Amino acid sequence: MTDPHQTPPHSNAPGRSAFESPPWLGQRKGGDLRGWIILGGALLLVGAGVFYVVSQNKPAGAAGGFSAMGGGRRGSGGPPSIVNTAKVTPGDMDQSVTALGTVTPTATVTVKTQLAGLLMSVGFKEGQMVKKGQFLAQIDPRPFEQALAQAEAAQAKDEAQLLNARADLKRYKTLAAQDSVSGQTYDTQAALVRQLEAQVKADQAAANAQKLNLTYAHITAPVSGRVGLRQVDAGNYVTPGDTNGIVALAQVAPIDVAFSLPEDDVPEVAKAMRSGAKLGVQVFDRSGATLLAKGELLALDNLIDTTTGTVRAKARFANADGVLFPNQFVNVTLTVQTLKNVAIAPTSAIQRGQQGLFVYVVDASRQVHVRTVQTGPVQGERTSILSGVAPGETVVTDGVDRLRDGAYVVPPSACPPGGGKRSGGAACKPAQGAPNAGGQAASAAPAPSMAAPAPSMPASPGAVRQTEAAAPAPAPTPIAAPSSGGGQGGGGGAGRIQAMLAELNLDAQQQAKASEIFGEAREKAMAQAADADDDGRRAIFKAVFAEAFGKLVPYLRPDQKAKLVEMRAKAAGAQQ
Repeated sequence: MTDPHQTPPHSNAPGRSAFESPPWLGQRKGGDLRGWIILGGALLLVGAGVFYVVSQNKPAGAAGGFSAMGGGRRGSGGPPSIVNTAKVTPGDMDQSVTALGTVTPTATVTVKTQLAGLLMSVGFKEGQMVKKGQFLAQIDPRPFEQALAQAEAAQAKDEAQLLNARADLKRYKTLAAQDSVSGQTYDTQAALVRQLEAQVKADQAAANAQKLNLTYAHITAPVSGRVGLRQVDAGNYVTPGDTNGIVALAQVAPIDVAFSLPEDDVPEVAKAMRSGAKLGVQVFDRSGATLLAKGELLALDNLIDTTTGTVRAKARFANADGVLFPNQFVNVTLTVQTLKNVAIAPTSAIQRGQQGLFVYVVDASRQVHVRTVQTGPVQGERTSILSGVAPGETVVTDGVDRLRDGAYVVPPSACPPGGGKRSGGAACKPAQGAPNAGGQAASAAPAPSMAAPAPSMPASPGAVRQTEAAAPAPAPTPIAAPSSGGGQGGGGGAGRIQAMLAELNLDAQQQAKASEIFGEAREKAMAQAADADDDGRRAIFKAVFAEAFGKLVPYLRPDQKAKLVEMRAKAAGAQQ
């Protein structure tokens, strides 16, 4: 009799041997081989599925392709950098020295009275421009007129005595010849004549002094210029000892600007002045933005200030319009020399590294190269380059943070290979001939046309990706505009779809919605076209992507909808 506690050889009891085949593989003798075959087949199916998924999601950069709806290039070389560039142009550059200056009048005069007297009248208005010799003030002239009359009377008296003495001297001379008078008498009369002649001259000088006082009483402008505020009013008694005088007068046309030059620039400036060159000087306002006047360097001081290491200089300006005002602070730019026909680049293109100054030069294939340069004079956003680059070359002005020698770049107006967005999230066109990370130029995206996308586009979440370059897409088949009014996918695959979306200038939210809609459309088309022939696949993709553009229409602005209608009309006309 069989023991009821004995475990059968192939039962499912816990006491079964670990080396026995599992029950789902069948009996040990007849089912072992068949079970292991089933297990191996399952593993092969799993491996094939993994291989298919990996191959279908292969990075586009490995085959030279790009992402169709953003994300940039996925090759091992990294995406090209979006940078701003500028051309190096030939031109003239001034070698200048800048300094702070002060406007100083050519002449400053404090008009004072030279006589003590009553100020009777003032002949000017405060702040008025006056000319040399113009009447300014009048001192009471009456005391000086009386003094002049006295001097003239004394002169007349002495002149009469002189005439009488001269007549007596003539008589004495005749008598002396006849020995009628002594020689002593004649000599005494001759001395009297000479004495009276001196007295007459003294009287004449006294009269002239009084005339001069009368002139001083009538005060006029010693130089042309602008008068200041009146220091004393008419009716006051003025004296030559008054400190403030009557008024201050400043000559402002022409006018000077005094400034200091560093001693290192003095030899070159002095050399230019000795050669007879006229060095131009420009003055700007305190902000340095507005040009006030242009003039010429007038002189250099004869000593260098040892405490500051500078030398004083003066420039002269016509100032006919009166834009420069005495004691005004200005920014001075002295042009020492002008470099002719040199390479000029934007100042932002000049970079500083361990090896000194350098720039990133962009060649015809949009590859950058580090170039060491020697710079010359700088004027704001313009820098002269003495060596390192030549006029006509292109340099990077912005976006150099991630650049390296040999990297590839694209301008902001174009997308890096594989699409992407401009700053702010707006979609952008793919770069025309932009190089990929391997140095090869990517083919330009064709113009948008109403054609079905290539049916060989594989799945990828949230975006439409181009397949491997080795798998050519079938020729696009033109399609009619859908009744919904939406656009269709561009022919030639994802690149054309991206180009059409770029034409619409989508913002960030619209771009995200477009990625979602076209991602679902691609998956739907791939599922429906799995067992179809080429013509069927094209028809399926045509219908599905036309439907996708229709779904995108509600998210578009009015101007974008009008642009989409225009694109459809152009494509329909081109296909006819």
